[in-house]
Amino acid sequence: MVRKRIITSRISLLQWPEPLDRYLAGRFTYLTQDQWRREVADGRISLDGAIAADPSTAVAGGEVLAWDGGRIVEPNVDGRITILYEDEWFVAVNKTGNLPVHPSGRYFNNTLTALLEERYGRKVYPAHRLDRETSGVILLAFNGKSAGDLSESLANGSKEYLALVHGYFPDHETIIGLPLGPDPESAVNKKRKAWPGGTQKALTRFRKILTAGEFSLVRCFPETGRLHQIRAHLKSAGFPIVGDKLYGREENAFHEFIRNGFTAELEERLLLPRSALHAARLVILHPRTRKKMIIRAQLPEMFADFIRKEKSAHPIRRPGFGLQE
Repeated sequence: MVRKRIITSRISLLQWPEPLDRYLAGRFTYLTQDQWRREVADGRISLDGAIAADPSTAVAGGEVLAWDGGRIVEPNVDGRITILYEDEWFVAVNKTGNLPVHPSGRYFNNTLTALLEERYGRKVYPAHRLDRETSGVILLAFNGKSAGDLSESLANGSKEYLALVHGYFPDHETIIGLPLGPDPESAVNKKRKAWPGGTQKALTRFRKILTAGEFSLVRCFPETGRLHQIRAHLKSAGFPIVGDKLYGREENAFHEFIRNGFTAELEERLLLPRSALHAARLVILHPRTRKKMIIRAQLPEMFADFIRKEKSAHPIRRPGFGLQE
């Protein structure tokens, strides 16, 4: 079922008025200013309930903006999700590595929430977040109250991720406690940096599973739940995640991907088509029954294939513990 894509938002108070087309291009960057002008000319933009006929109309903030975005072609996604657990309160899903959780930017119908709402015929509420390219366990509630209870259970529980990283990771447990904040050197607004000048406390524990050649498979235990925490912490330690376009070895990979898409040349440099980060396990108390639950998502074949390839070319060193310790 394809839902009609009407996007509505209230324009935040602006420092000074600006033309509608320029505001749209700055706020919704997936269309250019010329493309937004065409959207206005075709009568697809309204302000406070009235069709906006002139792209140079000044907006100052406070206006209710609505846009019929039905002509946007959404990128393809991997919708082969697996249900790990479900009851009357929530569902646990093994999300694929090319699927956004909720509508954002160019994605509207091609999202995890849309797939589940079509499956169950009711609204779902994510209790936490996973990046589009991160696979693994995610919990979604069937009402807002349950979502809040699930979030609280997660805050008192534990999470384990698996990451394929560049470099020979130390055999001993590694703890990174650098605070996080916006990256002052990046033009990407959402990019975070782990450094002493960060404003958000963050702590992650890491334990290596194995090393093959120039790569390591690492268990990641975030003690806090900051945006991009694991990716930024691994980057700060010199072990960027394989395939990560934003926190990887190449600073310009993300911009190339936005401009040109995922080209064969970019894949050759990144080694994998997406960031090799996987939410492997959640441990929580069920928010209603208070029963302890351990929910696992199997290691993706992409990880296993990569390790096999490196194993065939290089010996593997193991520090002595496995995935299910």
